[in-house]
Amino acid sequence: MPYRVPKSRLLPPRTAREVERLRLLERLRQGFAKSPVLVLAAGAGYGKSTLLSSLPALWLTLGEDCSDPVVLGWHLVEVYRPRLGDGLDGVVGALERGAWAAASELLLERLANQPAHTLVLDEAQRVASREAVAFLRTLTQVPGLHLALLTRRAAPWEVLGQVLDESELAFDPAEALQLGQAIAPELNAFEVEQAHSLVRGWPLGLRLLLRAMQRGAKPEEAFYAHPDPASLLVYLMPALPEQILHLAARASVLGEVGPEEAAWVGKLETLQPYAPDLLLEHVGGRIRFHPLVRAALMSLLEPGEVRGLLTKAADLALERGEEVQAAGYLLEAGRLGHAADLLQRQGQAWLARGLTYSVLALLERLPEATRTTRPDLRYLHGEALRQAGRYTEAEAAYQQALQAGVNQALLGLSRLYLDTVEPAKAQGYLLAARVRFPVEVERLWAENLLNAGRVEEARALGLKGPRVWLRSGQPERALAELRRLEGDATARAPQNHREGTLLLALLEAIAGDAVVAEQAAYRGRREGETLGSPFVVALAEARLGHALLAQNRWAEAGEAYRRALSLSQGGPARLRVEPLGGLAALGEARAFEEMVRQAREAGDAWVEAFMTLVAAQAHLRRGLPFNLPALPGLQDPFLRALAVSYPWAADPEGMLARYPFLCQPTLFAPPLHRSRRLLWEAGRLDVAYHPGVSVEIRARGGFQVWVNHQEVRFKREKTRTLLALLLVRDWSKEALMEALEVSDGEFRVLWSELLGALEPGRPPRAPGYFLRPYALCRVPELRVDLWEDARGKEGPFEGLDHPVLERYRAAWLQDVLRACRQSDAPEDWLFGLRLDPLDEELLARLEHTELATLARRIRQEALEELELES
Repeated sequence: MPYRVPKSRLLPPRTAREVERLRLLERLRQGFAKSPVLVLAAGAGYGKSTLLSSLPALWLTLGEDCSDPVVLGWHLVEVYRPRLGDGLDGVVGALERGAWAAASELLLERLANQPAHTLVLDEAQRVASREAVAFLRTLTQVPGLHLALLTRRAAPWEVLGQVLDESELAFDPAEALQLGQAIAPELNAFEVEQAHSLVRGWPLGLRLLLRAMQRGAKPEEAFYAHPDPASLLVYLMPALPEQILHLAARASVLGEVGPEEAAWVGKLETLQPYAPDLLLEHVGGRIRFHPLVRAALMSLLEPGEVRGLLTKAADLALERGEEVQAAGYLLEAGRLGHAADLLQRQGQAWLARGLTYSVLALLERLPEATRTTRPDLRYLHGEALRQAGRYTEAEAAYQQALQAGVNQALLGLSRLYLDTVEPAKAQGYLLAARVRFPVEVERLWAENLLNAGRVEEARALGLKGPRVWLRSGQPERALAELRRLEGDATARAPQNHREGTLLLALLEAIAGDAVVAEQAAYRGRREGETLGSPFVVALAEARLGHALLAQNRWAEAGEAYRRALSLSQGGPARLRVEPLGGLAALGEARAFEEMVRQAREAGDAWVEAFMTLVAAQAHLRRGLPFNLPALPGLQDPFLRALAVSYPWAADPEGMLARYPFLCQPTLFAPPLHRSRRLLWEAGRLDVAYHPGVSVEIRARGGFQVWVNHQEVRFKREKTRTLLALLLVRDWSKEALMEALEVSDGEFRVLWSELLGALEPGRPPRAPGYFLRPYALCRVPELRVDLWEDARGKEGPFEGLDHPVLERYRAAWLQDVLRACRQSDAPEDWLFGLRLDPLDEELLARLEHTELATLARRIRQEALEELELES
């Protein structure tokens, strides 16, 4: 159900514009040229809204409810609905299930191709939550978007862009004179300048003071800076009849009023003649009070009258179906019990609409004593914390609710351990909850069976979905269904790391495209960072490790798994299973033992088998032995088939036929050269000959060659040089013979040795697979570090002596040095200095860093080696 966004929030205020602020408009233009985000941070009355409302821009006035990122998302949907229409359906779907981090990513994608435009967010100081800042940080990545944040405080928005403060937004003398001529032409320039000096350029203060001076007030008796409400009344009261002042005070309680409120506030049209004195802003058909004026006027009312007006506002909000706003009015009125009762009645429905952070904010505004007398609010707090991914706090809240006799907390704890995939912990709570809530527990019970690896029992209870198909040995079906859910705006996949982006990353790595899996893992990590959830970020890093492992990028996968393991400390034990299994796949024996222990402690037999086979297949691709243990009770037919065929010996052709995704770089793929050889033998690979081997060439550092993970020892040094020359560029036979200084007969011998080394067992006259006259073929089974990393830390072709290779090394050195000089990272400067210790520019930069001492030592050692004076 969409969140109701008042239309007045989407319109800029109509205010008096007596002053042309050309100086500031030029400052905005220059600022946006340097930064996509400008933060206009100044107190109330500095003309921020008036200035920006003169620009062609999309407008959004933020309310305190926008601290909830889901509510903020709904507001942004309404801002962009006229431009994108149905293109926002995916964003809407994400917001409906509370997936605000995913919604921010989807909104970023939808806006990527929009024309350049400006978006103004007014009253940003009302929205200072970490989640709202994170949502908008994602939005700032939209190409061509200029975002203006208008706020009374720079924090926390200053992290997003350039700040314009009061010193820049204040009126200069020329602007003050313009205002004086517009509203008080009878005052001379000296008097206007005197007033300008007294208020220190504050636009609102100058306006009030000039009006007071028109009525005979002496400027030297005026306030000097921002007044408190009491002193502001000194300037308002003389200009307003008593009945108008009282009506304005009543209307100001809500901050913004219109025809709906007029029935119980009073005749709002009678305020119009006094709009300039009250500094009223017109937004659509409503009037809005300036915050300082509102504070001043409200001080005229008795507390009981304020409470009555806020209570009526709450009743009106309830009639309109705006229960969250009603709760806010009740809290402001001090009707704590009524607010708590409303929260108790409606809180679950609000959580179902994704308004997690609204519920948390309302709960935190209630005193502890009020929450203690209503134990159901403890349970509601646990539900909200769980939905926010704050699992440790949620567990404590559920336990408090349980101790207070709220049996629903049994369901909450069960859901908590389903979220963290800890079936052993969930089991006891599910058994207890089953007695009291048999209907609600049925699906939870089935999902816990799935988490424990008891897939057939879960399916018998009617459980469906991508995770069911994955764990029942149908990863292709699981991937197809999840892709459909991701692409279908009407399908509402749940918000959960088990069902969303990170499940997609896992399924793509298993049965799809490992590169897409990598992209999904990065997107999931951004979502986790946006959510502020170490749990999600840790799982994203593990899924990134899987995607890299599927691409045989061993070192990078290890780094991702180690990051995941570090982030998982203090979290659920199940969170460590996947990174430990990944490290086991890279050869860390103790990691494998620990992975098995943690998986069994969590009660997840399927993930134990899954990660065991990930490790086994990775060892096979790396050419290393792996003792595959027995996997008793494994129900997954796909994993069972992998275990039976390991090490890719039993019916490999049948495996490829049943699971064609194993032919691609995926998590369980056999060595690529074996699967492609089988495809060639079956006539399904369009090449003349396939040798059935893989080749790896490392040119960084010492020059080394491996065929099927066995290092090649060439009989002739010139054969090594020949292969190195082929890495640099393509050649003609004559040019190669000249470069090697060999005859035609010698060249044939070298070429024959190279072919035999790279393709052992090749039949006579069969065309080369890795070699063609006279170049290397870029085929999937050939890996060359020079081709993958142009800026490696080790120089190429060390130990090989040839002019062509020397020139290549020199060019490489210059490219790396150029990149180091262009970098902003001191570590890159130090690396450049190691390559060229006499580089004065790099040394000068390092003198201003913590690496200065080390840099001087590198230079001194080089000078001593060259026998030069320092």
